[in-house]
Amino acid sequence: MKEKSEPAQPFFILLIVVLLLVFISLFNVKFDLFGYKTKKVDFFSDILLQGAVKHVPLPHPIISDSILAKYNKNFAFGKTESTDIVDFVSDTSSALAHFLQALKASEEHKHKTRIAYFGDSMIEGDLITQDLRSYMQDRFGGNGVGFVPVTSIVSGFRTSIKHSFSGWTTYNLLGQVPPKLSLGISGYGFSPDTVEMIDTTSSSNTWVKYNAINKSHLNKFYEMKLLYGKSDGKNNVIINGRKYRLTGTENVNQLFLDACKDSSCINAQFQCTSPIDIFGFSFESSYGVFVDNFSFRGNSGLPISKVSKEIYSGTHQCLKYDLIILGYGVNALSPNMTSFAWYEHGMNNVIKHIKESFPNTSILLISVGDKSYKKDGVFQTDPSVLLMVEAQKRLAKKNQLAFWNLYEAMGGNGSMVKWVEGDTVYANKDYTHFNFRGAHRIGKMLYDQLVNEYKNYYSRPTTVTSTTQVIQQQLK
Repeated sequence: MKEKSEPAQPFFILLIVVLLLVFISLFNVKFDLFGYKTKKVDFFSDILLQGAVKHVPLPHPIISDSILAKYNKNFAFGKTESTDIVDFVSDTSSALAHFLQALKASEEHKHKTRIAYFGDSMIEGDLITQDLRSYMQDRFGGNGVGFVPVTSIVSGFRTSIKHSFSGWTTYNLLGQVPPKLSLGISGYGFSPDTVEMIDTTSSSNTWVKYNAINKSHLNKFYEMKLLYGKSDGKNNVIINGRKYRLTGTENVNQLFLDACKDSSCINAQFQCTSPIDIFGFSFESSYGVFVDNFSFRGNSGLPISKVSKEIYSGTHQCLKYDLIILGYGVNALSPNMTSFAWYEHGMNNVIKHIKESFPNTSILLISVGDKSYKKDGVFQTDPSVLLMVEAQKRLAKKNQLAFWNLYEAMGGNGSMVKWVEGDTVYANKDYTHFNFRGAHRIGKMLYDQLVNEYKNYYSRPTTVTSTTQVIQQQLK
């Protein structure tokens, strides 16, 4: 005989499970079993804690009482010990001297000042950098988004330029690089599909297209250049209908696109018979400030030394950087981390690599911001954040760099919860990454700090006031 269906049975099973979880959540049930640690079940935590700003002390076996006292002094939003850039140069000069002098030259003599911002997913899609760029160009002049790689995993997310592409082999510093090819300054390399012979009558399967956007400083392309690697001379690119032969013999070469001035679209089709590195295009004007975004998702900062000094210095010869910003560390954080000695050692080598590749260029090290994780149903600052901030401060001091404490600038302990759950939302629900509004706020804070350094530098009686000397000695 056919059994009778029981549609209510799944409901009663689910009800029993829910009641059991509610019962368990009333007790602090945590234990270790064969090395596996269970967590306290808090069935209603997301409901009860949503929107509540929680401050939780930061006990940690490695964090000293002095560090805790320093960071626990103020919890009110925006009331931290100091949000100023710290200068770790030991003499009467400044770690940012070259950059500040370049700004002066841009303001008075129409020179280019260029910033390379290296970071992880915190600046992905031109976040933070697009706001820093915009404020800088409003104040010191300039038009253009700067350097843009050939392909990008966030091209649909980025709002500072429209970008599409097809037919490329892409490789990066976390994977294998094909023989005879190199990583570019962005940590990525791009090689077009090769053809047996060049046929100028047909369209190419390998192309990249950039469109300007309707925003201040970004609505037109003024000066453009293509950066590429060594070429055997049998490689062509057709840009907006005009053919160019790629014949460079240096590690990094540049092709000036004078015929494309004052355009709002660049359509580049590559017809190459041999492998070649195509690094990207730079969009700029004859003077002003340019900020290049070099984001790399999941990067702790340590892998960027895989980009060779020859590529770094070759790119520097073409673009001439005045300031390098290093903004890493969030991908090395973990609540169970008790020491970042390994990270300090690795980043010391990275900084040495950068200094040797970009001689005389100023370097600003930016610490990690606040990051929260959930413990016992409460979002609180990851204790490894403090350890990382102190490690990054020691790195800046040891290498005589400029240092900006983003953790303090955000508001210190518990600030990420406020950025996520406050009346104005500045960060995402992962309690790690800023949204557009938060990135805009960080970009403005960084701009204000740099301009404050600029004003203070030129108010010093010992500051070099001869802009002619600046141009001749610092900007060669």
